[in-house]
Amino acid sequence: MSIREENEDPIAKAIEKFQNHPSILKIKEKIRNPKVIEFKPITRVEVEEIISKFDIKKGTSVNSISGKILKEHAPVYYDVITHIVNEGKKTNIFPNRLKYADMNPAFKPGKKNRTDIDNYRNLSVLPYASKIFERDLKKQIQDSLDSILHPNLCGYREGFSAQHALISMLEKWKKQLDKKGFAGAVLMDLSKAFDCINHELLIAKLNSYGFSKNALELLHNYLSNRWQRTKVNNAFSDWSELLVGVPQGSVLGPILFNIYLNDLLWTIEDCCNFADDTTIYACDKDLDTVKRKLENNSKIAIQWFKQNYMKLNSDKCKVLICGRTNQPITIKIGDFNIKEDDCVKLLGVYIDKKLNFDKHVSKLIKRANSKLTVIKRSFKYLTQTKRKMLLNSFVQSQFSYAPLVWMLHSKSLVSKINRVHKSFLSLLYDDTESSFEQLLSKENTFTIHQKNIQKVMIEMFKSKNDIGPKLLKDIFQNSNYKDQY
Repeated sequence: MSIREENEDPIAKAIEKFQNHPSILKIKEKIRNPKVIEFKPITRVEVEEIISKFDIKKGTSVNSISGKILKEHAPVYYDVITHIVNEGKKTNIFPNRLKYADMNPAFKPGKKNRTDIDNYRNLSVLPYASKIFERDLKKQIQDSLDSILHPNLCGYREGFSAQHALISMLEKWKKQLDKKGFAGAVLMDLSKAFDCINHELLIAKLNSYGFSKNALELLHNYLSNRWQRTKVNNAFSDWSELLVGVPQGSVLGPILFNIYLNDLLWTIEDCCNFADDTTIYACDKDLDTVKRKLENNSKIAIQWFKQNYMKLNSDKCKVLICGRTNQPITIKIGDFNIKEDDCVKLLGVYIDKKLNFDKHVSKLIKRANSKLTVIKRSFKYLTQTKRKMLLNSFVQSQFSYAPLVWMLHSKSLVSKINRVHKSFLSLLYDDTESSFEQLLSKENTFTIHQKNIQKVMIEMFKSKNDIGPKLLKDIFQNSNYKDQY
């Protein structure tokens, strides 16, 4: 390597290297005159607020100060930490001692084979002190880019959820099916998306979004000289340097991932995203048009993933076609012809071709009943408070995930859910004589369906008052009743 290359500014090098990259050109097309984003100094009050919100139950890396100690003795550290963070911003250096992570392999939900390494997700456990610096940077980035990030980018954003991503997409499908048309989707399977992010391309994207030279140098330093080791029980692997990707489990990693992925949603209009789950969809009155759109947009997505150093597992992609079809549809994705499924699992919800969610709700009922059966065995040894905690945690919680997506199901399933709810309350109060209505009154609560209606009203209120995700604006539209009379 020449002396010139050794002394070359890594920020300028990254910007020059990717100045004609399709993602950079797309960002510049969308943001003509970006506002300059500069990191401001942190105050002692802001440090106090960050530490006060620490979840001390979460782990920390080995040989670093625990969250409990840091929180209990925070007044001793306030001024020191404020100085360290501001000195880092002044010199554009993120302290190296805060970059060492212990990797805890976390088994992915829904997987079966615990001996398959691909079924584990690596979560970075970093020093608690690093969270203070990262949370401050994250807040300033969010405040600067929240209005710029695509509304369909639902992962790792305050006020957004998987439920919002699903509702936004499925409501478009339902409208098309009401017109006797068709809707289809390709569920993309990315391999270790967090670990594939190219640091130089990320810096070039941040520059296009308006980050100043000092901000870029600080973020580049945050990503550089980062080391990790795998921890299994009390055994550790050797240290290895993180050359690509962002730390999954860190505070700043998810928002950097969102920024990296944002221009994909500008490239493909009909795209639903939550974290590393990306779904391409299409709606039309003509089935052949839906198929053509899905194949064309899949090509565009595959090209984007290649250009952005991300790996798509084409053979693991899923296809769903909604609407009446006489024969199974096959979609070409990359080098593979993927046959449509009758039902797919997307963001934790089973979606079938008829959009009636019978399979999903049936599974919720089955899981809730199995939990009830297990809890009954030890119930007589528990206090009323612990009984309620157990039942809420393991039974009623089954119906709390994304309810607005599946709540409009058949009446027979409503009855089955009510029977589970009645069993829940009968067990809680040791009362097998009272009716469901009487038990609801005793608990001073409502049915699951009534609670879901309340949640719909809350989302409508948020939409009307512009405090909810913008992607729901088209779903909850204002009606001017005066014009109707």
